[in-house]
Parts: sequence; structure tokens; C-alpha cells
Amino acid sequence: PGTELVAALTLKQVGSIGAEEMSRPKAQEQLNDGDVQGIVYLGYAAQAGAAPPKMEVELVLEGTNPQDSGAIARSVNRGLMQVVVKELGRALGMADVSPQDLVDVEVSFVYGGPQFDFVDYEAPALIAFFAFFFVFLLTAVSFLRERAGGTLERLMATPINRTEVVLGYMLGFGFFALLQSLAILLAAVLILRIHYEGNLLLVFLLVAILTMGSVNLGIFLSTFARNELQVIQFVPVVVVPQGLLSGVIWSVDSLPGWLQVVSHLLPLTYAIDALRNTMIKGQGLADSGVLPNALVMVGFAAFFVLLASRTVRQQVE
Repeated sequence: PGTELVAALTLKQVGSIGAEEMSRPKAQEQLNDGDVQGIVYLGYAAQAGAAPPKMEVELVLEGTNPQDSGAIARSVNRGLMQVVVKELGRALGMADVSPQDLVDVEVSFVYGGPQFDFVDYEAPALIAFFAFFFVFLLTAVSFLRERAGGTLERLMATPINRTEVVLGYMLGFGFFALLQSLAILLAAVLILRIHYEGNLLLVFLLVAILTMGSVNLGIFLSTFARNELQVIQFVPVVVVPQGLLSGVIWSVDSLPGWLQVVSHLLPLTYAIDALRNTMIKGQGLADSGVLPNALVMVGFAAFFVLLASRTVRQQVE
């Protein structure tokens, strides 16, 4: 009685956890930083009369990934609590004691909650991926047709520079890209009824920045294609690696070191991270999990504008 054991939990594999004993403030700090996925506090409380002391278990889960939270909760319930309760009952001479008589469990979440499931965790990644994919594909095909129809050559005869042409096309294609992204976001919220914590306007802003970068990337790569079939051939080179390495299927942290370096060169990685921090953690634009990612996405969009302007000049000359 009066003692407490604090252990920080890290998911090693499904159904297996690693635990490290530490102080409560240090464990809480690591949980807030995302270094661990859960904290378990073990203590004893005296009961009235001759009743045996009751173990108080407080399990605090980070909650960002429901699969990780569920695996840790199951491991704690199946392993730690059952073993401890069995041994405690034997020590007290109560072989047939029920776990409910000796243990009191309280589960809480830092982010998300018990209502969040795998669909809610994947929704931000899928929103970003489909917005990026469809906008890139439609922009590349549309700009290719502009070149094939001679519209681009006639624009170049006017007293405007190449950057202004690219920016004009970006605004034109971007308007329809935003409508498409809005349709994807509304379908996720209204039809799939995903749970989210953050502001939907901020979510739309992040998706809009991503689509602007996708528009410019589509303009850039379409200058290397002569027909629609060649545009489609860019998908395995540009879109598929981002779907595999940016956190859509598995987390970036679980990738080998050299693939993590590659993933941090992809704009979709930053978009997914920003959207998850917004929709699951409820962070705002000024928070550290959103603003740096948004600035990197803006940088990617500006970089693709410069690339597109350069390739358009080469194609015309």
C-alpha cells in the first residue's frame, strides 16, 4: 500500500509489448512526445474490513493508432493483469478469487478514444492519397491535350512569360481540383462517417495545398509525354511509391532507415502527417505537428511551379 509502479509500454509486434519502468513525469513526457504508445500505473488500495487490498491499474494509451492501442490493451489484460491477479490471489490464500475482486482497471486515451477504429486512422491518409492521385492524373492528361491542341503555343505568342502561363494553368486546374478534393472529404465525413477531432476547414486547407502541388507536378511531368498512355505510365513511378512509403499502408517509422530517407522526400508523407495530427489529435495550424508539414507542402508546390516553368520553356523553344 502506498507504492506505485510506472511502466512505459512500446508495441514491438502484434500481441507483444515492451515495458520500461520509470517515473511518472518521465513516462508522461515520452507519451506526449509519441516515443511510447502507452503507460500503465500499478498501485494498491486498502479496502474496508478484512477484504484484501485491491490493485488499481491505470492504462493510458496514446490513441493515435487504434490498432496499436488495441494490441497494447489486450496484452496488458491478457498478460500483466491475469498473471498478477493469479499470483496475488494465491499469496492471499484465495485460489478461486475473481479478477474483479482484486483489480480495478481504468483506461484513458491521450488522443482519439474508444470510438476511433482503423477506418478513422486510415481516413486522413486515404483522403490525401486519392486527392493527390486523381488531381495529378487529370491535370497531366488535360495539360497534354492543351499542348496537342495548340492552345499552349498560342499562349506563348502573347506577351506573358512561362511562369505566368504555368500559374494560370495552376489556378484553372486548381479550381476543379479543389472541387474534387472537397467531394472526397465530404464523402469521407458524410458517407463513411469517420470520427475526427480537428477543424474541417483546416483539413480542407491542407488538402488544397497538397492538390496545388499535385497540379504543378502533373503539369511538369505531362511535358514529357506525347499521349495519354505515356501519362498513365507515370503512375507506377510517381504515385505508387508515395502510396507505399508515405504512411498510407504502414507507418514511416516501421520502414528501413534508407526508405525513411526516401519517404521524407515525398510530399504525400507530410500531407498525411499533417492530416492525422489534425483529424486524430485535434491540432491547429499553429501546432508543431501541422505548421512545419504545411510549410514543407507549400515548398513542394513552389518547387514544382519552377520545374514546370522550366520544362514548358524547353518544350516551346
